[in-house]
Parts: sequence; C-alpha cells; structure tokens
Amino acid sequence: MFDETATPVEAAVSTASAAPETKRSTVIPVLGAGRSGTSAITRGLEALGVDLGHNLRSGSGKNPTGFFEDNDVLAISKQLKRALDIRGHSVRLLDDAEFETPRIKQIQAQAIKTLGQRFGDTPLWGYKYSRTLRTMPFWAGIHDALNLDVRYLIALRNPMSVARSRGKINPQRGRQVWSDMEWLVNVVPYFHRLAGRPCAVVDFDRLMADPRGQLLRVARDLDLPVGPAEQAGIDEYAEQFLVQGKPSTRFSRDDLIADPWVNRWTAEGYALLDEVAADDLSLDSPAFVERWAGVEAGVRDLGPFLAEFDHLRTTRVRAGWNPASPIREMQQVWRDLKAK
Repeated sequence: MFDETATPVEAAVSTASAAPETKRSTVIPVLGAGRSGTSAITRGLEALGVDLGHNLRSGSGKNPTGFFEDNDVLAISKQLKRALDIRGHSVRLLDDAEFETPRIKQIQAQAIKTLGQRFGDTPLWGYKYSRTLRTMPFWAGIHDALNLDVRYLIALRNPMSVARSRGKINPQRGRQVWSDMEWLVNVVPYFHRLAGRPCAVVDFDRLMADPRGQLLRVARDLDLPVGPAEQAGIDEYAEQFLVQGKPSTRFSRDDLIADPWVNRWTAEGYALLDEVAADDLSLDSPAFVERWAGVEAGVRDLGPFLAEFDHLRTTRVRAGWNPASPIREMQQVWRDLKAK
C-alpha cells in the first residue's frame, strides 16, 4: 500500500524499491555541449558493450550517421525544457529552486517510472542528451531514485570548432560569442555535481585520430571490461563507423587563447578539460579544482548578462513573429515623446 500523502517522486521511488533487490544497474550519461561529438562518442559506448536501448532517434541532416538518443529520454528532456521555459539557444543560468516545482517533480516521477521499466534490469546502459549537464539536478534525482551506479562520459571539442559546426546549421548561433555562451551554460554551472563519480573526458579530434586508443581510455577511466566482443566492437567502430565523418576544422588551445572573440572563461574551461583528455591532469587534482573554481565564479558573475541576453532575444523573436508588435513599438515611442 502506498502513502497517499507521498509526493510523485516519493511514490515513484517506492514503486522502484518494491522489486526484489538485485545488483545495481550501471548507467553512463554522455555529457557535453552541442556539436562536440556527443553522438560519435555515444556510438563508441555501444562498441564497449553499453546498451543504448532499441528506441533510438533516427539520423538526419545534421547527424546523418545517427544521434544515438533514446526517444523516451528525448521526450522527457523536451518536457523538462518546456517546464523550465528554456530552448536550445537559451543561455540564462538555472536556479536550483527551479527543479523543485510540482511540475518538474511530476515529470521527474514519470521519468523514474519510464526509465526504471526500460532499463531497470539492464546491467550496463547509457543515454545521451546534450543538455543533461545543464539540467543535472533533475537527472541526478532520477539516478538516486533508481539507485544507479553512475559513471560519466564527457564529450569535448575545441569551442572554435563547435562554433563553426553550429554555424553550418544556424549562422546566428554559430557566431563565436553566442556559441561560447551556450558552451559555458551547458558545461560549467553543474559540473561540480560530477565530483566523486568515475568520469572520462574524450576530445573529439583525438577520438577521430585514434579511436581505438580513446575508447580504451574510456574503458580504463570508467572501469569497463574489454574482452573479445568489446575489442571486435572497437575495431568495427574505428574501421567502419568513424570513417564517414572526418572533422573539417581543427584548432589548438593556442588558437583558442589567441582569438579575441573567444570568451575568456570558455577558453579556460576548455583548456582545463583538454588537459584531462590528454591525461596531463585529473579532475580531482588540486590544480584542476582550484582553476575550475575560478571558471565557475566567472560564469556566475556573467549571470545577469546571460539573463538579459535571453530576455532581449526573446523580445526580438516575439516582435518578429507578431504582426502587431511593430505598431505597439511605435505607440510606445510616441508615448515616450509626448512625455518629454
């Protein structure tokens, strides 16, 4: 019998806990800013024996080889974005309290139920959605409710390449300044929530140059077994899958630092993670922790600017789509003139 006063999440947790106790399921969420190679590295997880499910989003123009996103996870993410009133291009910082509203908790409870039913008996599975890290309090609640062994995989790519890749799809969002803002809000604010969990960082350019070596790094850092089946999967991934999509742009850390249009905190955040991807630094080293704290502080200071940027863009979009908006703007100008 269930407690009638329980919240939706508590009820979902109670239902999930009612099953006989079994070995914990391991989940590997793939994190990273959009256009950072998240799809390619998620397919690499499949080569390592990680179950991505059998309900994947089909490939399309911007990702012809596939997105490797589970459609249920995608549907949950879309509901979450609507409830938080954010879109892919939104750059305002999110507040922890926004994840505690009844609407968010209702979506979270349904997600716990859906993912528990889909993957509860799966020993090793993973999922990818590019804004998972941006909304980590929501997903961490699901992980906790399902008592999952969580290990993270971060897809990294030079922000200059990210901007150019995004610009091919949306020239406005591909402007370096805008793209850098998206990078920051999708990577930095909740990065601290990964602390204490196994985590692998993979750079896209290194993955393309040495897919076997990079997947073996992932297996090492996430403590995944590599037997004959996984080795065969790695070979197939390196020889058949990646050959279709060589990156068209490559930039170094020095290129990033030298470009005056690149945001300072984006450059510093990427450089730190790139050192981890190169095995020159670890996420728990004092040097990384201290320097990353500076990046986090810098992004927090940008909070009012990011919120204002979102507000102005939303106002502009609404004006562009509402035929009455120009008239109202002229009326306001006339009122302002008369008031002088």
